[in-house]
Amino acid sequence: MITLPYSPKLNISALSAVFDETTNAYKYYWFLAILDLIREGWEDVIPFNRLVAYMLANAWYPLVYFRLSFGKQDQMDRVISLVRTHCGLVPNAPRQQIIECVLDRLNKRDDISRTIYSLLNFVPYRFLRPFFAQTLRRAKDWVVNRRIRALAEASYTDASPCMYRFIAEPVNGIELHPAWVDYIKQHLHILTGFCLWHLTHYLQRNNPNVPNIAYKLFEPQARDLRIARDFWAFVIAQAGPLRCIYSGMEIPQDGFSLDHFLPWRYVAHDRLWNLVPTLKAVNASKRDSIPDLVYFEPFASLQYRAVQIAAHSPRKAWLDDYLLLFRVDRAAKLQHIDFDTFRETLRRTLLPQIEIAANMGFVTGWRYEVPSETIIK
Repeated sequence: MITLPYSPKLNISALSAVFDETTNAYKYYWFLAILDLIREGWEDVIPFNRLVAYMLANAWYPLVYFRLSFGKQDQMDRVISLVRTHCGLVPNAPRQQIIECVLDRLNKRDDISRTIYSLLNFVPYRFLRPFFAQTLRRAKDWVVNRRIRALAEASYTDASPCMYRFIAEPVNGIELHPAWVDYIKQHLHILTGFCLWHLTHYLQRNNPNVPNIAYKLFEPQARDLRIARDFWAFVIAQAGPLRCIYSGMEIPQDGFSLDHFLPWRYVAHDRLWNLVPTLKAVNASKRDSIPDLVYFEPFASLQYRAVQIAAHSPRKAWLDDYLLLFRVDRAAKLQHIDFDTFRETLRRTLLPQIEIAANMGFVTGWRYEVPSETIIK
């Protein structure tokens, strides 16, 4: 749990409580949007259209690219699907492109823009509810928004104001209180971590057993596969020609591609026990699909052979991923694991994840088909 920095003039305990008993993701993305916009220089008035555009841009990769669930009550997935359809955005669209597309749709003032704006029916008001918890304790739900709007206005001139008030001019949006802007700017890193910590736990509750939730919050960064490439280049050099587990074709020592048996888009890691060398054309064909289980046996055999070869290498760090997977403390013990035990450990690791990934919508049962133009008639 992250403890927020104290301020003698601000109600920090209310801010600490904004994510208590959260049943959907709106509050997290509302606060992240505020933090992002302050980081970009917005320090007083922030329009609702920009806030909702940032909310959707931040939720895009967890929902669209990584296929996470935000829970049954959350409607952001439905709204993002609508935006994606009408804007023609790809799953890995750049963040700025997503923001611009949402802003453009909102300017059209049509049914789609009204659907997007529906995300703001409650969250700007309910985010402030902890600041007025005592006053609103017995308030009927249908009057809460109106009451919070009035309380936020009255609080703006108090000695301990709430974070913002609602305005209609010069734009329809919120006006941040200067004292809160100063506090947020001073503690921006901590507040971002506070929000992401709560968001990660929320997503873990809604995506049980899905790996690496924390790495699926934003657009993936460039990855470094040099260690994996060095590992497999060494294995190929020592073993002699290896054949691709999908196509049966010989893998060149130089210029091979690395395939994630479980797609990276699902696992969000580059651990060696999930990587095998293949041909570039094969990897391009497989993309984010999960291979048919007919490939599991050759996959396990190739992995076992690679570990036995690498165990004799001076580069013991190559085997760190395997030491963790097989729960042994040194490389010598990996050499004494028989193939049946090795294969069964991989099976217990991979098969449950394949089922989860399938439930998330990842394509399963992929098999490589030789392109027709390469077939000699």
